[in-house]
This record gives sequence, C-alpha cells and structure tokens, in this order.
Amino acid sequence: MSQRRRTTFRRYNLLLEVAALGLTSAILVAAVWFTLAEMNRNYLDLRLADAARVQVFLEGQLDDARASLARLADLPEAERSPSVLKLFADFSDIYSLDQQLRVERIYKSVPDTKVFPGFSFSGGKLGGYLRSVGEGTDASEIMRGHEDDAPSVYFAIRPGGRLYLGRLNLAYVQDFLTQFSQFSGTPLMLVASDGFVMLSGDPGLNLAMFDLRKWAGPPTARRTLLVGNRRWIPMIAPGSAIGARILILIPTQLLDTQRNTLLAFLGAFLGGLILLVVIKNRRFNRLVIQPIAAFAERMRDLELGRLAVHDGDADYRFEELADIHTRFRAMAQAITQREQSLRESEQNYRIAKEEAEEANRAKSTFLANMSHEIRTPLNAILGFTQVLVRDPDLNSSQSAALTTIQRSGEHLLTLINDILDMAKIEAGRMTQQLAPFDLPRLVTDLDALFARRARDQGLTLIVAASALPRTVLGDELKLRQVLINLVGNAVKFTASGAVTLRVAPLTGDAVRFCVIDSGEGIAPEDMPRLFEPFSQIASGRQTQKGTGLGLALSRQILRLMGAELSADSTPGQGSCFSFTLSLPPGDPGAPTTARTERLVVGLEPGQPLCRVLIVDDLPDNRAPLRALLTALNPQPPVLDVREAADGREAVAVWNQWQPHVIFMDMRMPLLSGEEATRQIKALMAAHPAAVRTVIVALTASAFNEDRDQFLACGCDEFACKPFLAAELFAILERRVGLRFIRAAQRPVPEPPLSPAAVAWRLAACPGGWRSDLKAAIEQGDFIRITELVEQVQEQDAALGKVLVKWAYDFDLDAFTRALSGEGPDPALIEG
Repeated sequence: MSQRRRTTFRRYNLLLEVAALGLTSAILVAAVWFTLAEMNRNYLDLRLADAARVQVFLEGQLDDARASLARLADLPEAERSPSVLKLFADFSDIYSLDQQLRVERIYKSVPDTKVFPGFSFSGGKLGGYLRSVGEGTDASEIMRGHEDDAPSVYFAIRPGGRLYLGRLNLAYVQDFLTQFSQFSGTPLMLVASDGFVMLSGDPGLNLAMFDLRKWAGPPTARRTLLVGNRRWIPMIAPGSAIGARILILIPTQLLDTQRNTLLAFLGAFLGGLILLVVIKNRRFNRLVIQPIAAFAERMRDLELGRLAVHDGDADYRFEELADIHTRFRAMAQAITQREQSLRESEQNYRIAKEEAEEANRAKSTFLANMSHEIRTPLNAILGFTQVLVRDPDLNSSQSAALTTIQRSGEHLLTLINDILDMAKIEAGRMTQQLAPFDLPRLVTDLDALFARRARDQGLTLIVAASALPRTVLGDELKLRQVLINLVGNAVKFTASGAVTLRVAPLTGDAVRFCVIDSGEGIAPEDMPRLFEPFSQIASGRQTQKGTGLGLALSRQILRLMGAELSADSTPGQGSCFSFTLSLPPGDPGAPTTARTERLVVGLEPGQPLCRVLIVDDLPDNRAPLRALLTALNPQPPVLDVREAADGREAVAVWNQWQPHVIFMDMRMPLLSGEEATRQIKALMAAHPAAVRTVIVALTASAFNEDRDQFLACGCDEFACKPFLAAELFAILERRVGLRFIRAAQRPVPEPPLSPAAVAWRLAACPGGWRSDLKAAIEQGDFIRITELVEQVQEQDAALGKVLVKWAYDFDLDAFTRALSGEGPDPALIEG
C-alpha cells in the first residue's frame, strides 16, 4: 500500500487559514456586491417613483386643461367675453376652426401671435392630430407651438359639429421640473418621441437631443452618460398621452461614494484579518511549531543514539508542551538505561535468527530432496503398474498382486503428500485454488470410493445428502482431501456397524458436513491431543493404523478455507466429526473438473501420426511412460515415441525431428528442463513454419508453487511424478486432439441391505420421523406407514425399497425389529 502524502503541521495550519481567509473574502466580496446591487436597485427604484409622480402631476394638469376646454365649448357664444376667457388660464390660445382646419375665430391668443382668421392648421403633425379628433385622440404630442417656440400640447374637441382648438403652454411644467431638479439633485427632462428635449429641469446641461432607443431597458450603474462633465445614469419613464417621455438623469456621485465606502470597509476588514493571521502564525510558530520541531529533532537524535538525557529546562508557554517535555526526558532516560540490554538481546536474537533461517532452508531443501528421491522410484513403480493393469492376459492372482502393489504405492504417495502438505501449511505456502465444481458429484464420488471398502469390512456406508446446490465455488481438491481423510478414518477405525456421511445445506451459502461412525469412540483424556500432528490416540496405537497426520492436516486445511473441524465422541458408541463451510453459488455455465472412471485401453486407429519425445535423465523414468504410450498404439501406429537423456539432447532432437509433444523432466544435469524449454520455444518463435510443440512439465518437486515457475519458462502443461495415466491422456486429448478407446462401463449391482444396515439407516433418519413411524406401527395404520415410507424414499432410496416391501407385505414385525435394533446415538447423528 502506498504511503499517504504528508505535510508539515505549519503548512497544514497555514493552508487551512488561507482557505478560511479565501472563503471569508469570497463571502464578504459577494456580500458587498449584493449590498451594492441592492442599494443601486433601491435608489433607482426611488428615482423611478419620482418620475411616476411627475407623470401623475402632468396627467392631472392635462386632464384639468381638457375639462376646461370642454366647459368653454359648452358656453353660449354671448357669454364668451374677454372677462370669461381670462378664467381659462390653462390655455394660452383658443381658436374655432372650420372643417378645412382654418381659423374662423380667435377667442384668446398670446401677444404677437402669428395666427389670424383664415390661418390653416392643415399641415404637419398638428394637422394630422386635428383630422383625428373624435377618433379617440385626446391631445396632441408635445411639439413646438405655431405662435412661438415654446413647447406646447394642443387639445381639440368637436361639440355639435364645431371644432375648438386650445394650446396648452407648458411653461408651468418647466417651473415644476426646475424646482424638482433643484430640490432632488436629479434633473428631469421631457423628451418628445423623436428624441428632442422639450423641457429640462436643468437648462445648464445643454442636452438638446436624447437617443431613446439606445438607452431603452432597465437602468444600471454600469451604463452612464457624460453630460456637463459629469456622469449620469439615464432612466426613461413609460410614455404618456402626449407622446413625451420623462427622462431622469441620476448622478453617479452618490452611488460611487457608497461603493467606495463599502470597498474601503472591505479592504480594511480583509487587511486587518490578514494582519491578524500573520501575527497569529508568527506567534503560533514560535510558541508551538518550533517546540514541536525541537521535540522531533530530539527524537531523531534518540533514534540515532545521539540524545543527551539531560537536555536542560525550557520555558514553555503551554502546559501541554511542558508536560510533553517532562515525559520525553523520562522516556529518554529509560531508553538510555535499556539501550545496553537491547543491544545484547539484539545480538542474541541475530545468533538465533540466522540459526532459524538456516534450519528453515535446510528443512525446505530436505523436503524437496526427499520428495524427489521418493517420488522418482514411485514414478517407476506406479507407472509400470498403470501399464500392467491394462494387460488382458493377466490371471486373477497376478491381477490381485498388481492391485496390492498399486494400493501400497498409492498409500506411500499419500503419506508423502500429507507430510509435505503439513510442511507447506507450517511455512504458510499453501493457498486456496477457488473454482466452480459439482458438489453432488463430489459426494457421489466419495460414496463410490468407500462403498466397496466398507462392504469388505462388513460395514454399512450411508450417504445422506439432499437439496444440495449443483455448482458451488470453492477448492474441490482440498475439500475432497479432507472428506477422504475423515471418511477413511471412520472406515479404518470402525469394527462393525455403519459409517454415515451427511451433507446438508444451511442458511445462506453454508453447507454442513458430518462424518459419523459406530466405532469405539474417543476417550475424554485423548480429546486434547486429537488434532496434534504425529499423535495417535489409544485406538490408533492398538490397531497400528495411520500416521497421526490425517486429522491435524484436515483441521489446518479447513482453517485455511475459513472453517473449523470439531469432534464429538461417546466411548463405546461412536464419534462425529463435523464442519461448516461457506460455498457460494458458482457460475452454472463455468467449466467444472470432469473425471471419468472408464479405463483407457487403446488409441483409435487411422489418426494422423503424433511424434512424442520423452526427456528424462533416468531410464527408469522414461521406460514406464514409453511403455504406457506404446501399449496403446494401434497398427498402423498413431504414436511415434523417442527418448532424450538430457536437455541438450532434447533441443538437438527438436531441431532434427520436431515432435508434436514433449514430456520434459524439469530436474536434469547439464541442461535443466526449464532452460531446454526456453531454447525450444525460442527456436519455435524464430521458425514460424515449424511444428507448434506442446511441452508438458514433469516434476517430482515438493511444492506445487513451482508450477507457476515452470509455466512461466514456456511449458504448456504441468504434471506431477508419479504421473497419473488418466491425467496424461487428458492432456493429449485436450492439447493434441488424440482420440482414445475406453473400456465399457459396467453398472455395479447394489447388494441388498442387511438387517443391521436397515437398522443403522433407520437410526440415521430424523427423530420426529422415527417417532411418527413407531406410533403408526403400534396402531397398525398402514396408510400412515406408507406415507412415511414415501417420505424417506426421497432421502435414501435403498432403505425406502426395503420399507416399501415390508409395508406391502404388512410385515409389522419387521418394522418393530428394525426400530428396536441398536444404533448410534441420535444426538451424534443429528448434530
């Protein structure tokens, strides 16, 4: 695991403070920005409200003038005297027009007017307005007057078919705008729709035209207008009935002052905060970081053996640092006092460590050599045994003797493997090999493996397994090894009765395995030594059977697989060995290990010739493998077999002959099998047209982890010595495509169950079922008996067959005798 990246405490603290300072600054900047935006918006909203009040004032004045002109039109002509007309002060001019928009009569006019009777208003904007009077138009747009250049608004009405025109001089509006502008400091202007500034609250600004389209939209402090050497924010109010817009020029000075004030406050606050952080870090560095660094330096000196015990007193500001200093001095004194003893113990540990390593190397070397030296002659023994067993000319006595030789050799190989497995476990070199496998088939194989041996000893082998998952994920070989050890021990140490293998699924992925026997049991004083290596209990010493490794090895293997082997025994009644193993479901489509029990008796004729090279420095190792292959050869031959005595000869034969398969021994003088394999693979790579030779590594090595090393050097397959014929045939089938002839598989008839076997199988049934059957027998209820028998048929077909016959014959005595028979303790069976 990679080491986590580290930093100094000072940098980390500074990083946190800088991050906090940055976050605080960002929050303050956002707050100032939001505050300025809100202040600007509120200020602009107030000014817009002012414009709305001006709009309301102007609309009110226009409404009053409109009503005044209507009252004039309602007066009789005789009452329209000069004294009465003075009351209509809103209008500077009032005319009566004919249908051609010519002046018929002047009721009121300003001095030096240019209008006279007969004057026509038919041209320009005013003419357009007059022709639309009565069509919903109340007043004209603001425009320059015909009598003078003052901004004016005209009103016209048509009462009784006549047309009256009044001119409203907006001089009073000018006074209002001027007063408002002086009072608020915000100039107001009345702008015509064409952009001409008709009225200005501050004539000194000299703004004659204003682009309404350019400055349309919401006003912002970022859009300013330079007028009169000052910056203004233009704000345009909605249009009015006279077609004019109210323009407000908002000075930016107040907003600039507010912004500068807030920014100055923000700068001062952040500056003070930064100054505070700098001062704090300087004092924190002096009061905390530097003492901690001094402690670290002293610890480094202590690590290098340079630290003086009396390093003087220091004036620490904080009590925690002073306490650390005191405790450090005490620790340094203790370390100094123990340093000498540690040196001595270290020296002793180094004359002991070297001895242990040397012993471990010697042990590994011994195991490897022992394995090789024992497996080498066993390879010849078991190899020739596998050749001879295929000889059809053997008589019965020869066949029996050969079987004895094979069984003895396999037993010796099992002892060697147990010793090596125990050594691997102690060295921590054994690992699980997880793969999907068929759990029901494994149980069936165990039944077939021990059934005949149990019958030969007069025992009943009961295999109770139901509702098992088909494909599970686990180490099949190690589980098989454990079960073979347990069932083999049960058969070996049981003189009479039965041996039961019960496999039952539990909740989740757990599967419970129980091996129950009716043997002598285990004495309480022997239970603590039951799982010790090379230790035997009283029954083992009496029978002189076993090495004392099976149970110890089984417990260690199960612990490697995450399970615990437990034992329960009652002297005189039997023993129960059980464990619970987690076997998660495996992929149903994944390939599982397939085995066949049918004996290979030959090769199919007519196949392409396959060249096979056997490489081994010992002739006794080459001979059985050659005999095994040539014994299968048909006529004309399918196999062409040659031999090589070392690696260099194997490379030379490949160059000349190019075999299809090489069985390569890995441990040879002159040139090892590994180096020969590398050279042959290199030659194959250099000659693409050459035969793609399959190289099978054969080794008597003690440790299976050498398999990876051999495959890495270029070997395609791996097989152990003594070799198994079925394994080599499977490699030739898979890698070369050879087709073998196998002996027909004959079904083995199941012998009838003895009364004792029936009693033991009944005792292995659930207690509740047995109670129901006993009650039905006592009542003579054959309907109920038949129902119960059908239930047990699903678990034990052989037992069910016997019970069905008894029920059919109405044989209550047979049921009674079987149920009263002696059997194992139900607590052991059901546990």
